[in-house]
Amino acid sequence: MDLLYQALPKMIATLIGVVVGGVGALYIDSRRELSNKKKRAEIILYNIFGELEDNFLALEKARPAYEETSFGKSFYISTIAWETATTGGDLPDIIGFELADIFENQYSILQNLACYVNLMTQLWFAPDSIEGKKEMQGGFPKNILNSLQEAIEYHPFVIQKITETQKTLKH
Repeated sequence: MDLLYQALPKMIATLIGVVVGGVGALYIDSRRELSNKKKRAEIILYNIFGELEDNFLALEKARPAYEETSFGKSFYISTIAWETATTGGDLPDIIGFELADIFENQYSILQNLACYVNLMTQLWFAPDSIEGKKEMQGGFPKNILNSLQEAIEYHPFVIQKITETQKTLKH
């Protein structure tokens, strides 16, 4: 019995040490995970910001051609940063659901726009014997111009949200 009384404080101290060590390890792990998520968010926001700015400049340069002609101008819309950010499937968890939704809206406009430009370009090379070719050619520039305008008008809002989130991450 005397042996039990001597070992009991050591056993209690050991158990307390294990519990405190486990809680400490969990805390450190969660802090590390949070830090990694924050760094990843900063990188994603930086890359998407740059990509959207480049796309905005391309849209601004292309818009006059669609306003002044019936055939417009071909241009490139980059989605590499967006595709990379969404590859893991955890983008809303990293940057938040609201910002991910805002990005989704802008990129859906851009992807529709790219599709319209691609289809219009292909239509120019299609044979004239295709039924309704002239009507389709007439409709694409209008759709492209509407999408251009929508993307350009939504751009400042998206950039503002990115900037706000970047400021929040810095603090």
